Amino acid sequence: MITGYNTDVRHGSRTFHVQTEDKGLANPKIETLIYVGGEILDSYRSSYEDLQAGATLIEPAVQTRMDEQHRAVIRDIKNGKYDTTPSDALEPTAFNERPLDQAILDFLLQEGDVDTLELVLDRPLAPAFGQPFRVQIQARLCHTRNPVPDAEIAVKLVSSLRKATGLLTGRTDAAGCFVGEINLPPSQPGQCAVVVSCTSDRGFDELKALVTSG
Repeated sequence: MITGYNTDVRHGSRTFHVQTEDKGLANPKIETLIYVGGEILDSYRSSYEDLQAGATLIEPAVQTRMDEQHRAVIRDIKNGKYDTTPSDALEPTAFNERPLDQAILDFLLQEGDVDTLELVLDRPLAPAFGQPFRVQIQARLCHTRNPVPDAEIAVKLVSSLRKATGLLTGRTDAAGCFVGEINLPPSQPGQCAVVVSCTSDRGFDELKALVTSG
């Protein structure tokens, strides 16, 4: 089983939590769940049985599909698919087996494709108190994947008990990339997270990761 993805996506007045995981060789599916307020709003499942046709399963291929499915659902949220879904209409058992590509295509045909900014990680964020923390991201357009240069990057430490603290600022280079490294402070009370945000005239995106005790 391959390590999955967990991303908080802020859109409008709500925060969506997107979780993508591999169900394992015995059940070769990639499942993405969308949560709002702790309740399941929607889900997508796709099969990778075709990758098992060979003698061995190529894990990088499964990882690539997981990454693509995870980013596609995030893009769906940012494009406004769930803007009209009231919070009291969430259905915890709202699972479905519709193909992800078809669901996205149906939405784009109805709403039009919006090429907005997205942040892309080369590896998951893994901040830990008292440890060096490296930020290496790229800002690009979600549809054409063209880089977004000169976008403003801000890295903050947010806490459930204290005011947010700025850690790092900068701008993306000509390739839309930004690299920076800081030392996180010692352990703090409450729940803490590192927030990486990107702002430009092409849109806004934000990534968040909980800080561990190291």
